[in-house]
Amino acid sequence: MDKEKIVQYLIKNGLNDIQELSCNDEAIVLRFFYDFDDEELSAAKAYANDESGEEAESDKWYYDYFLPYLSDLSVDNAGEIIENLMEEINLEAQYTTYELDKEDYDYNEFVAAFYEKGKDVDLDKILDELED
Repeated sequence: MDKEKIVQYLIKNGLNDIQELSCNDEAIVLRFFYDFDDEELSAAKAYANDESGEEAESDKWYYDYFLPYLSDLSVDNAGEIIENLMEEINLEAQYTTYELDKEDYDYNEFVAAFYEKGKDVDLDKILDELED
């Protein structure tokens, strides 16, 4: 697998601050960030205002409407980038993301494992090993 080709594809498609967490015969594990643009943040605010019936920027407004909207958006967009990468480079991938926080929601963090087709890779196991 060509790690540099994977990294360049992610960068070219708008994912940022890519860091290698692990690279071995099993998988290439990368951390990267999806940064929300002003339009996406405005759309999330409009959605939360329209759907919540709550006071803008209350905890319920953030955690039940605004942040889930952004999370879903980033998962959809990053997921599409990863799926296209899998097709283009002929590999498989698993990824996870972390919960957004109302104090820092300009981006969403992802960790992805990229590996050859047909390999049995467990992202949760890899992440547990990285924490040890």
